[in-house]
Amino acid sequence: MKKKMGRPPLDNVVRETKLFIKVSEKEAQELEELAIYLEIPKSTLIRNLTLTALEDANVFKKLGLLKLAKGIRKTSEAIKKFGEMKSNNSSILG
Repeated sequence: MKKKMGRPPLDNVVRETKLFIKVSEKEAQELEELAIYLEIPKSTLIRNLTLTALEDANVFKKLGLLKLAKGIRKTSEAIKKFGEMKSNNSSILG
């Protein structure tokens, strides 16, 4: 077995799963600039931002806010669809 290089993770969590994301050129540049400013690798910055957002999302889930947001989104989509149907029907009749 080949010995791994680098410092072991501080929290003893082995991170072997890779995720691939797409961002705009502007977002990539902002991430690069922020990583340089903080003097950390860009991958560490992205991991930290992702884990922080995940913690926030789990808190929102426990509070019921994600369910509420989901309901609002579905209601909004239904209203939009109803408006489109009404608009299409009035153009056919009128």
